[in-house]
Amino acid sequence: MRIRMPLPKLDSTGQFFEQWWSTQGEWVEQPNQRRGGESGVLRTTTEDGKVIYIKRQENHIYRDIFHPFGQATIIREYKAYCALTKAQVNVPKLIYCGVQNKKAILVTEALDGFIDLDSWMEQNQGQPFYAETLNKILTETATMLAKLHLNKLQHGSLYGKHLFVKAETNEQPLVEVALLDLEKIKKRNTAKEAALHDIPKIKRHSLLNSEQWHFFVNAYEQAFGSKLPKLHQ
Repeated sequence: MRIRMPLPKLDSTGQFFEQWWSTQGEWVEQPNQRRGGESGVLRTTTEDGKVIYIKRQENHIYRDIFHPFGQATIIREYKAYCALTKAQVNVPKLIYCGVQNKKAILVTEALDGFIDLDSWMEQNQGQPFYAETLNKILTETATMLAKLHLNKLQHGSLYGKHLFVKAETNEQPLVEVALLDLEKIKKRNTAKEAALHDIPKIKRHSLLNSEQWHFFVNAYEQAFGSKLPKLHQ
């Protein structure tokens, strides 16, 4: 079991902002124009050998009834990290988050040894104990997502590529799962609303076949604590 350390506080003073903003690395998401601003993600390695990702945004804001004049999108993502950590949902370790004028940065540590669910299925299909390991992955993923939704949190973009797994394919597989891409997470009025928005997306945007999908839904309903007939349609 992982021990979660307290999250770093949002740096609104700018004390370490320029240090992170000037950090160089390889673009894994080239800066692109969205929400009237620019957003991109760099990958680099720290002095102690850890791979980290630096999301940099400028003039990248969202508006809602609580922030009619706009707020940096990264702040919403930072709040999502806080909420998911409290809900005991495994996410990348947050190293730094800061906002300075119209610029914002979010720094996370790479999930060592994890790959997305679709890639894991492609790489391991046909291997011994594939079915047993996949069932364990789907059960752990269902439990993780039930925690998310029971806290009335909706991911908003739940595809196979956002579900990350670390697994040893054997008769008694050891499995860890994690959730990525938290930018669109938001609170819903009920857990059921969050579930019915998110879970069907996995069916449409993953490599699960019909049998695997039904196994996953049954595991999800058990963890969620109630039946959701719409998921069986």
